[in-house]
Amino acid sequence: MALFALSDLHLSLGTDKPMDVFGASWHNYVNRIRENWIKTVGENDLVIIGGDVSWATYLNEAKKDFEFVNSLPGKKLIIKGNHDYWWESITKLNKSLADWGFDSISFLHNDFFTYENFSIGAARGWIVPKSDNFKKEDEKIYERELIRLSLSFDKMEKAQTQCEENETVRIAVFHFPPVNSLGECDEKILELLKKYNVKKCIYGHLHGEGIKTSFNGNAQGIDFYLTSADYLGFTPLRIK
Repeated sequence: MALFALSDLHLSLGTDKPMDVFGASWHNYVNRIRENWIKTVGENDLVIIGGDVSWATYLNEAKKDFEFVNSLPGKKLIIKGNHDYWWESITKLNKSLADWGFDSISFLHNDFFTYENFSIGAARGWIVPKSDNFKKEDEKIYERELIRLSLSFDKMEKAQTQCEENETVRIAVFHFPPVNSLGECDEKILELLKKYNVKKCIYGHLHGEGIKTSFNGNAQGIDFYLTSADYLGFTPLRIK
């Protein structure tokens, strides 16, 4: 079993929002995702999709997009992105998946997810301090997302203590980058990841010129990965 990540699919199979208007790099991107995914991912592998899965506004409009994702090999774990307007409660999301018969997809929100020897906590995240566009009103949302990440890993630690399971590789997933406009890891996020013994951090959201501010590499023992689909050539990145 291998772990992969690919975020920001920006599918619009049930709506009219073609991504090629954002540049030639998005030309034929749905077929490219399908072809590269099938070549790369096995049926027993897990793929983390770090938000912005569908341009749909309502959940019923996203059905064709989830049908596409469900048809691809492997298990898929989805967190919320800033453009996922269709996102409802986890109960409603899971009921829709069951009604549609899509059994290879799971959602993660305010909780943790364990698959084989991987334990995954997540938060949508937000713009971090020292970013060019960070404003005073962003502070509250930024702090709230830190709390959500902490709660996710607190639940994980409690569950793992109770069941005394073998040690797992801990992974944090954000939609928004945990780095500022200079490509520096946010100090508070880094502190939290170290506190919970996180080994790998996956994020998306950045496209085009924004990719220049990303950070890919190791910071204080934690590996960081930008997994935006266009950045990765629409090919899932193997994390472990």
